[in-house]
Amino acid sequence: MRRWILPVPLMLALLAPAAAQAGTGVKFRGLLDLGLVSTEDSRLFNRLTFGDSNFDPYRLRLFFDAQLSPGLEVHVQSLFTEGLGQMRADGAYALWTPWKDRDLSLEAGKIPWPIGTYAPRTYSDQNWLIGTPLMYQYRTGLVWNVPQLNVDEVVAQAGHGQLAPDANKNYLPIIDERWWDVGAVALGSLRPLEFSLGVVQGSPSWPSPGYDDTPGQTVLGRVGLVPVPGIRLGVSGADGTWMPSWNSVLLPAGASLRDYRETTVMADVELARGPFELRGEGVHRRWETIGAGDLGVNSGYGEARWSVAGGAWLAVRGEAQHYSDVTTSALVTRPWDDNLERWEGVIGYRLTRDVRVKLGAQRTIRHPFGLPSLTDDFLTAAMSLRF
Repeated sequence: MRRWILPVPLMLALLAPAAAQAGTGVKFRGLLDLGLVSTEDSRLFNRLTFGDSNFDPYRLRLFFDAQLSPGLEVHVQSLFTEGLGQMRADGAYALWTPWKDRDLSLEAGKIPWPIGTYAPRTYSDQNWLIGTPLMYQYRTGLVWNVPQLNVDEVVAQAGHGQLAPDANKNYLPIIDERWWDVGAVALGSLRPLEFSLGVVQGSPSWPSPGYDDTPGQTVLGRVGLVPVPGIRLGVSGADGTWMPSWNSVLLPAGASLRDYRETTVMADVELARGPFELRGEGVHRRWETIGAGDLGVNSGYGEARWSVAGGAWLAVRGEAQHYSDVTTSALVTRPWDDNLERWEGVIGYRLTRDVRVKLGAQRTIRHPFGLPSLTDDFLTAAMSLRF
């Protein structure tokens, strides 16, 4: 399977002199994350698409921002961590704002997800906690690259996607926050409304920023409302194709891969009053499959922060991910993957404007079908340094 890999240093070397000659603003910056954990299983439960996690010993993000003209910006970013064998651009996009006095922009390239509200908090200095919510990280038992011909083959992968993946299988999360897609989106606001609407090559669970193996694209967007300061509400949606082209040999007569959709519906809320802040998101995802019918999953989280004078804060997140029921060939009705819940708590402190430290704990509770629940705990410490 071919995937596009951007030569980040080459892009920066080419863009920086051109921007400098044009007399425009060019800025390089970075974000270094350092972490300790009480058990290595913590990284397994929080592993992201390319094998890294928010609990790794170190992760380094590098950013390049250029103001090419009053209304045109370029943004490039990449992430470096131990064991990441390929250099790639996490983000590489242009942002065009045609009218200086209007909040309306066009974003194109490898762009942040325009659905939900978590994208800004993928960075450690913007995240109250340390981990990524389940709906943006945890991989299900649904496989993208190898067809699962019936319900039995789907439930055989229950619990494997995140914790025991087969080496030759690509498992799907609900929304892959670690891997952005190539597309274009219009975004802005007309108070009290916020909006985004665009199209990407792949899908939120399997982006295709390079060679696109899926027929068709995904349309996605969000509408938000800020009725008064401190209250923010929104709904998001996405609809598109998701299966690779080689699945076409399995189609019934007269059917097309474009007939099988991946549909996402989301809701979000944010409340802030004095030192207290609340955030929450919920999502319903449905994959239409050729042999296993419709596979659904509901996931959501709520998190709260209490800020203390002097730069300290307390934060907690509770979340769950539950799967729709299917019926196997043995006439057993069960969830198609293992339901789970997660709790995370953090005590944080801002040492300086650019340095933050966090002490935290995380608990994951899994419910394998027909077996006792399993609980996994760990403690962690982290530092975020912005430069």
